[in-house]
Parts: sequence; C-alpha cells; structure tokens
Amino acid sequence: MADTPHQPSGTPRATIDEILRPSDAEQRDLRRLPALIRQAFQLVWRAARRGLIVAGALQLLAALSLAGQLLVMRQLLETFGGTEQLPDLTTVLPALALFGGLLLIVAVATLAQAEQQRTLGLQVQKYTTSQVIDVATQVDLIHFDHPGFYDRLQRAIVNAGIRPLQIASGVIGFIGSSTAVIAVGAALVIIEPLVAVLMLAGLIPSLYLNRLSTRALHTHTVRQTPNDRRRAYLYHVLTRKEEAHEVRAFDSGEYLRIKHDELFDAKLDDLRGTVRQRLRYGTLGAAIAAVITIATLLLLVAFVSAGRLALSDAVVAVGAVVIVTGRVRALSASTSSLYEGALFLSDFTDFVALEQDSIEGRRPWHRPPDPFDELALEEVSFTYPSRTEPSLVDVSLTLRRGEVIALVGENGSGKTTLTKLLAGLYRPTEGTIRWDGTDLSGYDLAPLREHSTVIFQDFARYFLTAEENVAISRVENVDDREAVRRAATLAGADGFLSALAGGYDSLLGPSFVGGSDLSLGQWQRVALARAYFRDAPMLILDEPTASLDPRGEYEIFKQVRRLAEGHTVVLVSHRFSSVRAADRILVLEGGRIVEEGSHEQLMALGGLYAELFEIQAQGYRGSTAG
Repeated sequence: MADTPHQPSGTPRATIDEILRPSDAEQRDLRRLPALIRQAFQLVWRAARRGLIVAGALQLLAALSLAGQLLVMRQLLETFGGTEQLPDLTTVLPALALFGGLLLIVAVATLAQAEQQRTLGLQVQKYTTSQVIDVATQVDLIHFDHPGFYDRLQRAIVNAGIRPLQIASGVIGFIGSSTAVIAVGAALVIIEPLVAVLMLAGLIPSLYLNRLSTRALHTHTVRQTPNDRRRAYLYHVLTRKEEAHEVRAFDSGEYLRIKHDELFDAKLDDLRGTVRQRLRYGTLGAAIAAVITIATLLLLVAFVSAGRLALSDAVVAVGAVVIVTGRVRALSASTSSLYEGALFLSDFTDFVALEQDSIEGRRPWHRPPDPFDELALEEVSFTYPSRTEPSLVDVSLTLRRGEVIALVGENGSGKTTLTKLLAGLYRPTEGTIRWDGTDLSGYDLAPLREHSTVIFQDFARYFLTAEENVAISRVENVDDREAVRRAATLAGADGFLSALAGGYDSLLGPSFVGGSDLSLGQWQRVALARAYFRDAPMLILDEPTASLDPRGEYEIFKQVRRLAEGHTVVLVSHRFSSVRAADRILVLEGGRIVEEGSHEQLMALGGLYAELFEIQAQGYRGSTAG
C-alpha cells in the first residue's frame, strides 16, 4: 500500500495562493481594466490572428456604414426640406441606393459577427485548454499536494472551457461598438459637437459600474471555489461506478446527498447576495444613461428653438443619439463582458505563469546524461506541503546498476515517498541526490525520469486500446506491436489481451461503447507490461503484485530477477517472501532507514525485519492450517 502523504514542516514556504493571489491594491485599481482588456486581445490574437483581423475589418466597415447612413439621411432631409414639392426621383435615387447599400453592409457585418464569434471562441478554447494541459502535465508534482493549487487548477479548467467564447464575443463586440461610437460620434460632431461630448461622457459611469458588478461576480467565484470542489467531489462519489458498491453497501447515499445539497445551498445564498449587489450597480447605471439621453434630447430641442440647429439636422441628430445610445450600451456590455472574461482569465494566465516560473528555475543539462552507474542519496529529507511531519528523515542510500533493492516497512514508513524521489518525481526538501557524482539540485529532473520506470500500486487504467495501454510508457514506439506483445508476454498479459474481440486494438475499460473491462489482477499485469515496454535502466515497482495470486506473484518476481541484469530494480512489497531474493533489503520506519542487508543478515540481526517477517509467516501458517 502506498504511504500516506506527510506534510512539510519546518521551513517556511510561500503557498500557491500567496504566489498567485493579486494584491488588494491591484484588485481595487481601476487602471487594471486596460491591462486586462489588452490581455484578452493578446490571447485572441495568439489563438486566431486571421479571424480577429477579419472580424475587426467587418466591424470597422459596419461602423463606417452607420456613420454614412446618418450623413446620407441628412442630405436627403435637406433635399426634401429645401423644396415645396417632392423632388424628382432621379435626384434622390443615388442617395437612396447608397443608403440601401449601407443598410445591407451593416446587416451582413452583424450576421458575420455572430458566426465569427463561434469560430473564434472555439479557437481560443483550443488554445487555452492546451495551455492548461501543458501546465498540468509539466508542473512539478509537488504542486499537486497544495490545496490552493487545486483551487487554481479548478478555475483554470473551468475558465479555459467557458470563457473563450465570452472573450471572443467581447473582443468582437468591443471592436464593433467602439468603432461605431467613434464613427457615429464623428458624424454627430459634424452636426453638433456639444451633443456628441455629452453622449460620450455618459460612457464613463457606465463602464465604472459595470466593472464593480464584474468584480463582485469574480469575488463570489473565487470565494466559492473550495466549496465547488467539495461539492463536485461528492457529486462524483454519488454517481461514479468506483464508489457505487460501497455507497450502497453502507447505505450512505442519503448522508452524502445531504452534504452535497448543503454546499449547494451555501453557494445559492452567497450568489443571491452577489446578484442583489449586481442589480444595484446595473440599475444605477441604467438610470444615469436614461438621464443623459433625456438631457441630450432636451438640449437638441433647445437648440432648434433657439435657431442654432436646422430641423433636418436635429432629426438626424436624434437618430444619431438613438444609435449612439444603443452602441454605448452595447460597448458598455461588451466591455463588461470582456472585463469579466479577462478577469476570470487572469486565473488562467496566473496558472500558466506558475509553470513558466517552475521551468525557468531549472538548470538544463548540457547533454542528456548516460544511465547512471551510481545514484546516491545523501542525508535526504522530504516533507509534503500539507503536513507538518517529514516523510523522510536523513536518508542516505546508494543504488548501483544491476542491483535489486527491496524496500519494506509498515504503512506510512516512507517507502513510496522514497521511490518518488528516486524516480525524479519529487525533489528533496533537504539533502542531495547525486547522479554519478553530479549534484542534481536545481537541474531539470526529466533525464532522471527518462532513465526510470515506476509503477505504483494505484497504477493508472487508461480507457484506450490494449496496445496503447502498454505502449503509453514509451509513446514514441506506440506502433511497435511486436515490442508491445513481448512486454505483455513478460507480464503474463498477452493471453487475455489477445483473446479480446479486437485483440490489441480492443478498447479497455467500461466507460465507452465497445470497451472491455478487466479484473484488477489483469489490469495490474497490463501495468507491469507497461513497465517492461519502457525498458528503462531503473525499474521501480511499488507493490507490483498486490492484486495477483501467489502463483502470479512468484512468476513475476522470477522475471524481475531475470530481467535485473544491467538494470537497477527497486521493489516495494508488504509480502516479505517476495523480497528474500533481493541483493539488499532496506527497512524503513518513521521515514528513516533503520536496517539494511540481505534476508539472511536481517534475520540474524533479529530486529524489526525479523519481527515483521515472523508475524507474516505465522499469519500465513495460520491461514493455511485453517
């Protein structure tokens, strides 16, 4: 069984939340709005450059067409107003044709905008999702032991999935509305500059109130992230196959359902308060916009009465006010949507930056190192971020090529943690790991992982084809069917995999149509085949036979011993009979190596190993007698 993670202690470390959380001053600062909007534009530009250019061109064309409509209408009104009878049709026909053409351009641009949003949204979603996957697969494994990292990961996953369409829509809407406001505003300036200034001034309070409304929603989402994760976990427990048999056996479904609903109710209560807050901001913004529009119309009436504006200009100005009011409202909405999307997107970009910081802190190798002859741990200690007690304390150990090393000890003694350090999955909290004398501190540990294969007791079950399940440990050779079958044969898996309806092309697992589920022991043999297929210089097996019967276990360990020539094998097992043939046996207790030697030496020592061996042997004899 894998060790229970222990948590770090001692050395003060910044948490992921402390690294990523924006300062209060930054959150309150309105100047962050341009930066967030710029960030959103940059994201769409990187994901779909051509699409953004096309969308911008269409919106600019539509905006100019709106301004053109006003000026053409002004010309038509002047033509009608300057004669006592209707003008000749040939006189106004060109202007009417131009007006109709401009109407068509606006309609087509609006239609194209809606369709462009879908394409851009999907392109941005592909880009953001790829970024999240890159981080989740490359960031140091230690981050997965931080609850704060999971909160950020959760928001990054959600925002990478649902925000891209909002960002794309906001970008296109912002371009369209802002160009329309500028173009129609310019036409309005020609007619009456004071009216244009008054209308555009109304945009400022609207933007500010929309920002406050968006900030309230973002704060609610951040506040509810731990709640959402717990609720999602309970939902999975209540709906997944893995827990279904135990939920029914213990009749615990109602209890878990109540806890799930309590978390939902807590989120609803919090959301209701946020909705009331946003309604207050929205109502105030609408009231300010209505007052400014009415004031603008009154100003136009006053100008007509005073003779400052001709009636035809006033009519066109009223049309311009209506258009600008609508476009300002649309600009405010698209800016709010863009700000909201960008604000949530900051969770995504901060998450991506975490991986970049991690990579920049690693020294690259000048050339990939050769397989080691000696891998030495010198006074190594390790503490998990979520615990206060160390899992490993002052461990010194040297592994040599071709050795078979066994790790034994009671649960929580540090065995699995030690294998993770040997495999390059974790870095020591204290101490040094040396690769043929080279201190690995600060180096990229990818070469160490490249030269090792590790299969844990809680191995992965991939709902892919049988061939992919074996070959995924060395994906560059995924099409080497002969090597796949050879590895499966060594693990005792070739017989049942070949017998599947589609052989090695069969889909494994029960989740997809046509998939074939395997027994736990068969899944474990597939995991072992994966280890053999990788054929790395160091093979780490953490409880590799826990789900196998004694005969299967015996066969596997015979193969491990035979395959050990030229390889280093690290074997973790609770079955002491399985480790007797190891060159060296290390006994761990409380995160320390307390005994070391061959089976015979440790039995003669009469210490912890001998005690545990006798207890297990007595239990085996008792079960046999029974």
